[in-house]
Amino acid sequence: MRTAHKRPFDSAVWIVDNCKRQTTATPCQLRPMATVFLSRHGVVKMSISKWITHIRQDTQKAEAFDMVTLEAAHRIISPVVDAALDGRGFETVAPLKWVRCDGSPIRQIFAFPAWKGGVIAPSWGLSFDFVPHVSGSSVRWHRTNKSAMFDLTVDARDRALDLSLIRGEQMVAQKSAPIVKTAIVRADEFWRRVNSVEDVVPAFEWLRDYLSNGGLGFYNYVQHPIALAFVLARTGDAVGARRELDRFLVRRSPEDPVSRRLGELLIKATSVA
Repeated sequence: MRTAHKRPFDSAVWIVDNCKRQTTATPCQLRPMATVFLSRHGVVKMSISKWITHIRQDTQKAEAFDMVTLEAAHRIISPVVDAALDGRGFETVAPLKWVRCDGSPIRQIFAFPAWKGGVIAPSWGLSFDFVPHVSGSSVRWHRTNKSAMFDLTVDARDRALDLSLIRGEQMVAQKSAPIVKTAIVRADEFWRRVNSVEDVVPAFEWLRDYLSNGGLGFYNYVQHPIALAFVLARTGDAVGARRELDRFLVRRSPEDPVSRRLGELLIKATSVA
């Protein structure tokens, strides 16, 4: 992460801008102000011409930033995604989030979550009707397209698929089509792995390996251990299911209402297998 250093001429930029002279004033007009300001701050070796050039470069950089809201990004990207997913039964459930349900308890999700630095990037994965999630001190379900959430998340992890939202709508429009096309090809490759609940266990193992090469790891995703626990329970692996649930509950006491409720639901899920 870059660290911002406070420089005397940063304040000078504000002064000149406040006087409305930043892009139109000549060196002669700025010289008195600049000389006084720079001498006060001990910047005696910087020429006035260099100082003015620096100010104008900073102005140009600032003008290059044109933040796009998520709603505006959705308006631009949504037609591209809709065209790529046409006829598959995906439903737009929120800005930059699409969900598909084919009647099974496994829902496919495609989305563009926001990351630091004004960037969004494609993610795809699965939501399971039989997996709960924790919301505050409550255990809840996500069993509809609207409430679906990533129980298994595959992030693109490819800078080429990052889409900046700080360079204006035109830039988003120019870059979104190839990014969406590539991302959906990769999403399809993953979704083809999972045709039943039994296929989810090897899909999780594939994901564990995929996330092992740096960046966020498997357990950095909150839903992964609880989802894997209930998938293992559903497929009859009671020991593995309990192990993953314990990992999820590591910071909660056994008497915590959430711990007790999830334990009860896991036992029920195991008995159904």
